[in-house]
Amino acid sequence: MHAHPHRLALLLIPASVLLAFCGSRRSGDVVVYSCSANALEIRALEEDIPSFTAQTGIRLALNPFSGDEKLLAMISAGNEPDIFYAATALRDRLAAEGKLLDLRTVSAGDPFVERLTQAARSDGISLDGGWYGCPNWVFTCGVYYNRALFARAGIPMPDSSWTWDDMVAAARALTKDEDGDGKTDRYGVFIGTHFIEVLELMNGACVGRDNLFLEIGREAGEVHRRYMGLIAEGIMPDPRRIQAMGMPAPQMLESGRVAMLLEAVPHANLYETLTIPWGVVPVPSFPGKTPRYFRSRSGGLCISAKTQDPRRTWEALKWIIGGARFYQPNPVLRDADFVAGWEKRYPRLRGSGFRTVWERGMRDDSEDPRYFVRFSCWSMHAVMERLQPLLDRMFAGAIDPSAVAAAVPSINAAVHEELRRTLEDTSIRPAFRKALEQKLRAAGSNPLKR
Repeated sequence: MHAHPHRLALLLIPASVLLAFCGSRRSGDVVVYSCSANALEIRALEEDIPSFTAQTGIRLALNPFSGDEKLLAMISAGNEPDIFYAATALRDRLAAEGKLLDLRTVSAGDPFVERLTQAARSDGISLDGGWYGCPNWVFTCGVYYNRALFARAGIPMPDSSWTWDDMVAAARALTKDEDGDGKTDRYGVFIGTHFIEVLELMNGACVGRDNLFLEIGREAGEVHRRYMGLIAEGIMPDPRRIQAMGMPAPQMLESGRVAMLLEAVPHANLYETLTIPWGVVPVPSFPGKTPRYFRSRSGGLCISAKTQDPRRTWEALKWIIGGARFYQPNPVLRDADFVAGWEKRYPRLRGSGFRTVWERGMRDDSEDPRYFVRFSCWSMHAVMERLQPLLDRMFAGAIDPSAVAAAVPSINAAVHEELRRTLEDTSIRPAFRKALEQKLRAAGSNPLKR
C-alpha cells in the first residue's frame, strides 16, 4: 500500500489508464509511476502531470495497482514500473537481488536530498549501505475521543499528560448498556490488533530495526495481558466481532459504538466523515516509562534498476514527493509546514489536539514497532508465518499471552534454518550475503550450523 494519508476507496478508474502500459516495457521517453488504484489520486495526478511535463520535458504515465504480488509478477515478467512503492522488507530483498537503482547514483549533489528529513534519508538505506528507497509519507497515531460523551459523563477531557490507567478508568465510565437489555451498546475504547505493537513501544519494549530473530520481552508480554484485559473486562469490543461487522474506524466513533479510538494521525477518512464533536490526544503513557511515540517507517518509492533513463526518473520521483499537489504538504520534507497545511485543508483540526499529537510524536520520535516492519527482509516472512497464527489465537482468547512468549525459541530455530538457506542463495548480491552473515554472528548465531 502506498504510504500516504488520502482515502483509498476504489472508485471507477478509467480503462485507458489501467490498460495503457500493459505488455512490453516502454521506451525511455516515458516514466511510469505505479500510483495507488484510487480514482481520487489518479485524477489529481492527471491534472498536475501536464504542468510537470511542460517544465521538464519528462512524460509521466500512471500505472495504478496495489499489492506486492502484482509488483513481483511484473518484475518477473520484466515489465515493472519505473517508480513504485515497496515496503521495507520487499525493498531490501529486491535490492539484494540487484533489481533496484541505488539512488545515490542519481542524487549526489542534488539540493532535494537536503530538503528531506534525516529520517527520510536514513530509512531508505539497506544493509549494504545503498539508498534504494525514498520514504514518501509518514504518520503517527493518537487516541480520538467523543467530546460530548466525556462531557455527558462528567469526565475531564483527556490531555497529553494522561496515562494508560487514566484511559482505562475513562473507558470503564463510558462503557454503557443504554437500553438495559444486558448487552453493551457503547464501549469505552477500541484499539485494533494492528496497533498492539505501538503500545509495546510505549511500554518500553525493545523493537529496533532489521531484527533477525523474534523477541517478546517482559514489556511486550505486559502489553499483551493489558490488551486482553480490556476485552475480558468488557470495556473494549472483541476485535473479531468488529472485523465480522465490517465496521470501519470512523463509523465506530461517529455512531457512538466506541467513545475512544486509537487510530492514525493524520487520518483523512476520519476528518471527512466525523460530524460529532471530537478531539485527539497522544497515545497514553505507561507508569514509569518514557514515552516513545510511533512514526511509520514502512517503506517508500523505489526506482527499477531497468529504468531507461535513471536521471529523468529521479526527477519524476522528486516531483511526486515534493511537487504533486495531492501529496502536499509532505511530512518527509523539512521545509513543509505540515500541520498548518492540514489545518487549512480540515479547519476542524484547529484546537482538536492534532498539532500537539503531531509535534509530540516528532519530538519524541522512535522506531516503527509493527511486526511487518521491524524484522529484516531475510526473516520477516519466516517469523510472521509462525507468529501471526499464535497472535490470532491469543486475540480470540484461545491461548494465554504466555503461550505466545513460550513459542519464541521454536520460532527462532525455524528462522535460523531459513537464514542459513538464504546464505546459499546465489541470486543475492555478495555485499548483502556478507552483511547478513555478519548480523548472524553479531546475534550469536553460527550461520553455517544446521
